Amino acid sequence: MSTLPVFQLLLQDNPSLFTTEGLSSLLHDCICLRYPERHKFTYPSLLNQQVYLSLANVGDGSSEAEEIIRRILTDPKGWCINAPADVKEGAKFYDNMGKMFGPRFGTDLFLYHSIRDNIQELQKSLGISGVRSRSISVRDCLFSYPTVEDHLITLDEDRVILQQAVPFVINYFISLVQIQPAYRLFLVDKKEQKTPASVSAVKNAALRAVIAEIYTESIDWELTSANCWQGKIVERVDPDEIRLTLHLDWSENEFIFFEALYQDLNRFPWITDTVQ
Repeated sequence: MSTLPVFQLLLQDNPSLFTTEGLSSLLHDCICLRYPERHKFTYPSLLNQQVYLSLANVGDGSSEAEEIIRRILTDPKGWCINAPADVKEGAKFYDNMGKMFGPRFGTDLFLYHSIRDNIQELQKSLGISGVRSRSISVRDCLFSYPTVEDHLITLDEDRVILQQAVPFVINYFISLVQIQPAYRLFLVDKKEQKTPASVSAVKNAALRAVIAEIYTESIDWELTSANCWQGKIVERVDPDEIRLTLHLDWSENEFIFFEALYQDLNRFPWITDTVQ
């Protein structure tokens, strides 16, 4: 089955295939093929294995990767016996993953990576954005901002959009922290140690950021045994924690984290004296 008929089938499943959400949903469906009974597919045509393999360019006889993929499918452990050293090194990774998640995991992962690369190349050639709009409501304040779509690549024009949104995200975060009762603000290091921080520190750190994201979390804690707490995620108008993540580069190597905690320490029965 060639690629064109495959996309025609997928378009029947979802006419919005060639959009940010459409391509992202396609890759998400591919990930969920391992457990199809637990997922509602946007593209049910993927349940046809030939459709799935065609997205990896397997089956049309024209793909350079076809032979190596077929060998993996035929012999997950011995497929690379005559391969170059660097390929054998990569094969160890897939074999080790298979030991953790099942014998077919390495094969599935290899196929998914082939499909992901093909879809991302298609996204780039069609100029489909890798950014989506995220809407959140915290402390009765509604806000929308652009964020990276995890399954897709970030185009040059997407980077402009993301960086231009940083000041607006920062202003929203600061406004949330300052609404009474005000939150306690901390800088969080790589070891998750919290140091009291100021609004000025947030603003100064944001000057280096290319992406800013906000997340919230609220948990009901219950003591099940001595020094053992069990939590259940809940929704609150005033969340327990408001987290700001600042991405300092496009390679996802450097971050700065700020965390705002609700004033009532009864929400954090496990909290240590060092944070108080």
